[in-house]
Amino acid sequence: MRVLVIGDLHAPAVHKDYMGFVKSVKKKYRTNKTVFIGDIVDSHAISFHAKHPEAPAAMAEYNNAMSEIKKWHKAFPDSIVTIGNHDERVHRIAADRGIPAMYLKEYAEVYETPRWDWENLTVIDGVCYTHGAGSGGINPAFGLAKSRMQSVVCGHNHSLACINWTAGPEDRLFGMQIGCGVDRHHIAMDYGKNMLRKPMVSCGIVIDGHPYLELMHMGS
Repeated sequence: MRVLVIGDLHAPAVHKDYMGFVKSVKKKYRTNKTVFIGDIVDSHAISFHAKHPEAPAAMAEYNNAMSEIKKWHKAFPDSIVTIGNHDERVHRIAADRGIPAMYLKEYAEVYETPRWDWENLTVIDGVCYTHGAGSGGINPAFGLAKSRMQSVVCGHNHSLACINWTAGPEDRLFGMQIGCGVDRHHIAMDYGKNMLRKPMVSCGIVIDGHPYLELMHMGS
């Protein structure tokens, strides 16, 4: 398979040039499978953390996010989404309140994406794709790959875009962090304004189990 891996969108906080960039990467590598690595939405208004006082309320944020998601669903139909920690915020809040998941709508229904398969992780050509929340260390994807003894592709950490390899006597494996697609100037990303490390706007490609990274031009 020729897999295109799209980074965290955090809709509506998507970089305005990210879709055009990802489309150009798809064309360049002639990919035939698409994986969104998670955090399709930001859900800033229902965050566990402090909210920006000028940020939109929950329904306004949802509507803004949906205008973005509809574009991505149209451009990249029949895709897989590995569910991110921001995507599952409603489910986590419900669980904290003792509400069973049976009472909640499925992700595809909430975000009107009938042609996307929402999964916790997926494996293609022996490579594991997962959002990566909860994976720590300097290079989380690489650490997870060594733990699983399987090549892994992750998102979640916006400031990391890298590929790390290790090899044994008979095989080798990699961990790839694919960066993200966020606009660091969006109000939902305001928490990082004083951080020295900024988002790496990029995406990943895996061709027959071999990884590649493409970074969007810094001037964009």
